[in-house]
Amino acid sequence: KRIRLVTMRLGVQSLAKLSPPKVQVYSRHPAENGKPNYLNCYVSGFHPPQIEIDLLKNGEKMNAEQSDLSFSKDWSFYLLVHTEFTPNAVDQYSCRVKHVTLDKPKIVKWDRDH
Repeated sequence: KRIRLVTMRLGVQSLAKLSPPKVQVYSRHPAENGKPNYLNCYVSGFHPPQIEIDLLKNGEKMNAEQSDLSFSKDWSFYLLVHTEFTPNAVDQYSCRVKHVTLDKPKIVKWDRDH
């Protein structure tokens, strides 16, 4: 059984093409200054599965939790990284993604109005 599983994984990996990640940054609730909230970075559609995702506050890495790696019907992968935060009028939040398909890290800013 173990040999079959390895063969299956290798077969799937070789069939899938390189796919760059799509990145969405959003808060769980509408943003209100001084009110605790959750910041989410949803990264999807990428292959291979090796990826590095960081939530940033003013360019500095935040402590965050990451969901288990999951895959879609097309064998592309997706992850959710999230953390608690309290928005204000000064701090800037973003999500930084590093993946083999990207020449440089992709940084997507959180837009509090969307």
